[in-house]
Formats: sequence, structure tokens, C-alpha cells
Amino acid sequence: MKLGVGLLMVLILVSCGSSKNRDATTNESLNEWIANKSFEIESDFAMPMNTMAVSAVLNSNILGPGNNSGQISLIGNANYLRIKGDSIYAELPFFGERRMGGGYNSRDTGIHVKDLAKNYKVTTKRGMYVITFSAKDKQGNEAYNFILNLSPNLNANFSVNSTQRTVMQFRGAVAELQEKEQDSE
Repeated sequence: MKLGVGLLMVLILVSCGSSKNRDATTNESLNEWIANKSFEIESDFAMPMNTMAVSAVLNSNILGPGNNSGQISLIGNANYLRIKGDSIYAELPFFGERRMGGGYNSRDTGIHVKDLAKNYKVTTKRGMYVITFSAKDKQGNEAYNFILNLSPNLNANFSVNSTQRTVMQFRGAVAELQEKEQDSE
């Protein structure tokens, strides 16, 4: 029994000790992408702000099994957030409440950004890169604040705060921006 408890303690100590080396700056590829401002995030999940109205609609299984007001699968749905130099390109779905604004006959309800990044700032915190910036939508009517958290294993979590909508969060993976994708913008 004492041998089992001792072995368990050693395993716990070894696993805790190895986690201190998991700093975002240890991933050379990620460092290069961030330094060059040339990367893309494709989201696998969207997490809308959980309001009463959003919960009522999304928990009615309108989005299919496995989706609820806390997490919506985006797998198989085209979406991206691209950083290319000083430019920001985003095509993201939106599930939430619109607080104000929106045009008449608008069927385009997602988050669509094609703008220069303003107040672009990169820091490291708790072993992750934290990138913050702001940008406007394609028409220049709606402003967004982005907060990106990029981990050394290339996982990405980010939030989008809007002047006209509730906050949305996304979870996915960060990758290098490919030349063919850069040329399409």
C-alpha cells in the first residue's frame, strides 16, 4: 500500500514539474507567426453569452444534437480569423443577441471584418500569448475588440466584444497563414 501511495506521489510531482516548461514562447513556429503577423485561427466551437433568450432558443435543439447554449459545434462550417500584417480578416458566425443596429433586409448576420488592426498588442500571460486589438466591420458601422489567447500546443481561444452585440467566444486552432490564402484577400 505504501509503495502504491509513494508511486502515485512521484507521478504527481513529475507531471507538475513538466508543466512549467509549457510556455507559449517555447514553440518556435508560433513565435515566428506572431512576429510576422501571419497566422490564422479556425474555430471548432462557438460559445455565445448565455442570456435567457439565447438559452431558450439554442436549448430547443434547433442546432441539432450535441449543441446547446453553452457550446455550438462549428466543425464543417467555414470560419476564420486571419492576421496578415496590420490587416484583420474575419468571417465568424454569430449566435446571440443584437443590442442595436443592423440594416434592413440584412441576411448577413455573422461577424465580418476586413480592416486594419488598431491598438495591436502582444503580451504573454500564464504561459500563453495574449493578443489584443480592435477593428471595424466591412461597412465600418460596427466596432469589435478581440482578445486572443494562443497556447504553445497551437490551441486558440478568443473573444469578440462588439458595440452592437453580446460577447462571443470561440475555440479552435492556430496555424500559419498559407500563401494561397493570403492572395485570396
